[in-house]
Amino acid sequence: MNRLAGKVAVITGAGSGIGRASARMFVAEGAQVVVAEIDEALGEASARDAGPGARFVATDVTDEDSVKQMVQQAKQAFGRVDVLLNCAGGSLREDKPVTEVDLSVWDHTIDLDMKGPFLCCRHVIPLMVEQGKGSVVNFSSVVALRGNHIAHVYVMAKGALISFTQALAGAYSPRGIRVNAICPGVVLTDRVKSRFVGGNQIRFGGLDNMAERYPFSVGQPEDIANVALFLASDESRMVNGAAIPAEGGFSAY
Repeated sequence: MNRLAGKVAVITGAGSGIGRASARMFVAEGAQVVVAEIDEALGEASARDAGPGARFVATDVTDEDSVKQMVQQAKQAFGRVDVLLNCAGGSLREDKPVTEVDLSVWDHTIDLDMKGPFLCCRHVIPLMVEQGKGSVVNFSSVVALRGNHIAHVYVMAKGALISFTQALAGAYSPRGIRVNAICPGVVLTDRVKSRFVGGNQIRFGGLDNMAERYPFSVGQPEDIANVALFLASDESRMVNGAAIPAEGGFSAY
């Protein structure tokens, strides 16, 4: 308990899934949390679920004015931002190989998975520079580590996010700011369960019965939130510029 005592965290996409689990866990560990979510009903429910330390702020991470207003509200409410979790993101069912995918999928995915983290870092990092300290956690994916996934736009976006993470880590470590990425595998959020789980089988990237082949590869949102908690805390002060797999070894063997 109290691993994040005195810290203020902004968590995008915190209305559901990993973001919601992280908001709940961060508040339990002593942080004050800005639940930055585009869906008002989900955002308000997540803030209530997390407890008195959480505050919902309606945020569209693909719109710079919206991100700026969210950061301003966070600063006005709490005076600082110590942690940024860029959880907002996702893929589309219509994502396909490069020769087949419609460019509308490109526009949506790149906007959400690349522009969103870019804008949030653009407006949160200056606060961290003023403070002389901060931790940014970007959410990439196992698909960026293993070249067998057919959703080529999503793969490209999540791979670029690792490079962006490394660039930020190198640029801002002299200012006391750490930037890392988490690369989750299959996490049983509501969205994933509705898309990839049928009966007792998980169909993800063409792999059936993945949990049997990689017994630690299928997790719950709290599993990834635990990794984010470590990266947000001072316990991880030696970790910077890393892309941490959290996928049960799926990308390694």
